[in-house]
Amino acid sequence: MRKKLFTILTIVLGTMFMVSCGSDEPKTEPITPVVNEDILGIMTRNYLWALPTEPNLYQATEPFFGSLLNAKDVYTDNGNKYTYSKISPVSGQAGTVYDPGFEYAINNYRDDANPGKVITYYVILYVKPRTVAAEYLLRGLYITTVNGEAVTAANAPTLLYDAYKDGKAVDLMIRTPQIVAERKITITPYGNYVEAPLHTAKTLTAGAQKVGYVLYNHFSSGTKTGDYTYDNALAAQLTKFNNEKVTTLVFDVRYNSGGSVSAIQALGSALVKNRDTSKAFIEQLFRADLANPNIPLKFLEKTGGNTAIPKLGDQLEKIYIITGQSTAGASEALINALKAYNKEIILVGEQTKGRPVATSNTQDVTKQWNLRIALSYLADVNKTYNYANGFTPNHIIKEVQANADLNENTTLLGELGTDKEIILSQILNMIKGNQFEAASGTRSAGIDKEVKTSLSRRPGSNETSVELIDLN
Repeated sequence: MRKKLFTILTIVLGTMFMVSCGSDEPKTEPITPVVNEDILGIMTRNYLWALPTEPNLYQATEPFFGSLLNAKDVYTDNGNKYTYSKISPVSGQAGTVYDPGFEYAINNYRDDANPGKVITYYVILYVKPRTVAAEYLLRGLYITTVNGEAVTAANAPTLLYDAYKDGKAVDLMIRTPQIVAERKITITPYGNYVEAPLHTAKTLTAGAQKVGYVLYNHFSSGTKTGDYTYDNALAAQLTKFNNEKVTTLVFDVRYNSGGSVSAIQALGSALVKNRDTSKAFIEQLFRADLANPNIPLKFLEKTGGNTAIPKLGDQLEKIYIITGQSTAGASEALINALKAYNKEIILVGEQTKGRPVATSNTQDVTKQWNLRIALSYLADVNKTYNYANGFTPNHIIKEVQANADLNENTTLLGELGTDKEIILSQILNMIKGNQFEAASGTRSAGIDKEVKTSLSRRPGSNETSVELIDLN
């Protein structure tokens, strides 16, 4: 009866609006209490925090959704505030998304020749396989000019993105950190590029120890629901380490800004000692008044794709995790969960973002609105999730800023997965028994500030996704 009444009111209000407004009046979003009631029901059944006691259904849907959000539903990124929960209209067919073929950061560099002068540039973080950029660019190179326009502090946040976002070829001037002579290259953006998360995997040696290194850039089981290609590939690589008698693992998530919980569940199952599938790896903590306020994610024997998960953790003496300023969400949930089982987790790199909340996507019954809802905290087996401020590494290296101090022209940031790489080289030295040597980064302006990177433009950046289930 109540929904029928809302429908009648909606029709009447809509008719009044059409009669009273002339064709020259600006269009506004209609008041849709039936849709709002459905959204309220979804939020009531699933939202992580308390909702308003008397929400006003008689308003446009977007402001109505905003009025439901709790004060805790917020995080800060690069000085800007965002909400975990979001609403957006269901759009038509998605267009092509273009990728330049590399990820980059913005840095401000002090010019020794001109004291007080600061030079802004892009620095290449890593190059992606199968792209045109892979033919020309190396990790650590500077980009100083885009289509003839010099990079400045003012235009850096948008200059390069605006140049490649429509798929047009882009002219870049590049140089090394210490050689000011520049050369011109042209890159062609790649349409709808699909990046596999397993970027680099190698078996290295440090003294008498075998070291397994993995650079994993986002957590996803596969390219679509029911696809476990990525989980299977990672499980196979960890099995290879297991067979090679690797005793130390370096797992690199410095560029990993989010992903799915299911992917870290499979990984964690390989890395703990004495795996017990009756125990939880991660506890999902939902709103306390719901019928199922917490649901454990238990250890697994196999991936969803039926690939065996090795018991690599039984032979690992130490696990090093490389973190960065973009490390967020699923990566942090992994770190938090592992620390409860293994005290020999050593973090090297930079402070992580601090995103302990998992979100889930759904639509209202009319399929007009996409909803992303803050669903749960991702806690360890002890139900602890106190990483809202991120994780502070045991050993801090700020790779972008430290790059400004490198004296060897050919070194740059070093190839990922080698003993020349700026962070991995330090870890390999520590494994050999040497003392950690912090890189200073003294020539970078504002080195304590968060470095802006292209990683924030990734779909799902700063998020951890879980499946939406009816918790009542």
